[in-house]
Amino acid sequence: MSEQQLSLVPAYTALAEVYDRATFAAYAANNVARYIDIAQSLNWAGRRVLDIGCGTGVTTWWFNRQGYRVVGVDSSPHMLAQAQANAHPELDAHYDPPEFVQMDMRQLVSPIGQVDLVFAIGGVFNAIQSLRELETTFAQINGALDVGRLFMFDVRTIRGLAHDLGDEECVYYDNGEDLMVIVRNTFSFETLSNTRHFIIWQRGDDGWQRQDERHIERGFPIQGISAMLERTGFSVSAILNTHLEPFDPHRDHVDRAIFMAEKR
Repeated sequence: MSEQQLSLVPAYTALAEVYDRATFAAYAANNVARYIDIAQSLNWAGRRVLDIGCGTGVTTWWFNRQGYRVVGVDSSPHMLAQAQANAHPELDAHYDPPEFVQMDMRQLVSPIGQVDLVFAIGGVFNAIQSLRELETTFAQINGALDVGRLFMFDVRTIRGLAHDLGDEECVYYDNGEDLMVIVRNTFSFETLSNTRHFIIWQRGDDGWQRQDERHIERGFPIQGISAMLERTGFSVSAILNTHLEPFDPHRDHVDRAIFMAEKR
């Protein structure tokens, strides 16, 4: 089947149903506590959290179970439906459930007023396709934060998108029974973006069914992100690698960068 003949479903439509099973949420689930530990070690404290690009809600539910007042925000109704379904009867019996809100992060308005933390894990901002849109998003996030409070997020770097993901096809997940996800990546050095084509095979009563999605992830220079944060009213307090150690963006090569910035 050629690319022209493909029938693509909208992003995070078919993928939402299998997102957790196919381990796409594993990075967020495995690292949210590490991120918050480092934030607290740098004297962050607070209770009100916006979880941006929350997807299937693994980090939103984590915050909720730690006693934070948290709202999960995502633009995909399919991902939010999965997030709401991810309540655990035993773990969540003693907590009010978190709120999940469908919203474009470029038009972010906090449903709970100004918050203590805006959190985004898993390369959420790589979905933004231009520096102008990134600036708009950062400005909206600044408005959602209380003064002196923390904006913490990670991004896949240009190197990460090009070296780890670009120009290859792989079987990302196969449980050997009823689900296989193939990911085909094509990186463009002209646009600094990676096109991820997801081929999702599921077996049901009528046999194997295929659905295709295409996502585009844009890379931004680390120095450019820092400058954008400063321009939109933040002070960058730390830029870390995945070991949660500071690094020199001019010298060190990393595939993912973690930013911590305070609202001025």
